[in-house]
Amino acid sequence: MTDADAWTTPLPELIDLLELAPAGTDRFAARHARVSVTTGHVFGGLVAAQALVAAGATVDPARLPHSMHTYFLRPGNASRPLHLEVGRSRDGRSFSQRQVVAVQDDRPIAELSFSFAAARAGLAHQVAAPAAEGPAGVRPDHEVLAELPGEVMPYATTLDAFEVRTVGLGPDWFRAVEPPEQPTLVWMRATGPAPEDPLVHAALLVYASDMRILHPALRPHGRSMYDADVLPASIDHAVWFHRPVPVDQWLLWRCDSPWAGDGRALVRASVYDGAGTLVASAAQEGLIRVGAD
Repeated sequence: MTDADAWTTPLPELIDLLELAPAGTDRFAARHARVSVTTGHVFGGLVAAQALVAAGATVDPARLPHSMHTYFLRPGNASRPLHLEVGRSRDGRSFSQRQVVAVQDDRPIAELSFSFAAARAGLAHQVAAPAAEGPAGVRPDHEVLAELPGEVMPYATTLDAFEVRTVGLGPDWFRAVEPPEQPTLVWMRATGPAPEDPLVHAALLVYASDMRILHPALRPHGRSMYDADVLPASIDHAVWFHRPVPVDQWLLWRCDSPWAGDGRALVRASVYDGAGTLVASAAQEGLIRVGAD
């Protein structure tokens, strides 16, 4: 394993990590990513993605996920086993609800709620996709960030399960003070083909939705998530799936941070496919401590 491998979770490894082992009735054993051993940090996006797969295993496959709500309660420990316990809250005529608790050493580290539904006809509208330069004209983030020595963490300079291309990213991007209403536009795509199972695509989107979503909360202050004195952590995270999401095609993420205060920040994301169709929405409140605060 190379030094770069220690900082990445390639797509094949990520897809493999979504394969859960039964560990009892509606209970599943999940595995940690190699990068968690390197960093000592269990990535909440992976735990949420695995929890979605666990919940989906107990639901009629004709019902696809339409919402996820997560509370991160404690830091995970990559050296300890992780289990996902599914509670079957309800199976109605149109919706199925599930509660999942991620447990280590008999203590919950995350509590998640999922809702699944079959497609139905009804009223439809959406906010138009923002104007943005296409992904072909935007350099990959890991290439740009590799040219900024001392500015970023090693994992940001290596290609991961998703290729990320942030519009306008460059040497001054992290220090430029932008108003909160100024959106951050990011193209993102899985680095290879994903299985055709829509539940896997949804789980991969959950993983991606937690990768860099808090970055816009620092931009109004000319700060970076990579600054040594910035201590971020996810508190709660939500995703709404508006239609099946093709994560191995380019998706445009429009992100903004409408509020920050009391050591917390809220970030929202709208996710569009290449045709401008709104396929998902996400929101996260994060704990952001700066310096000695």
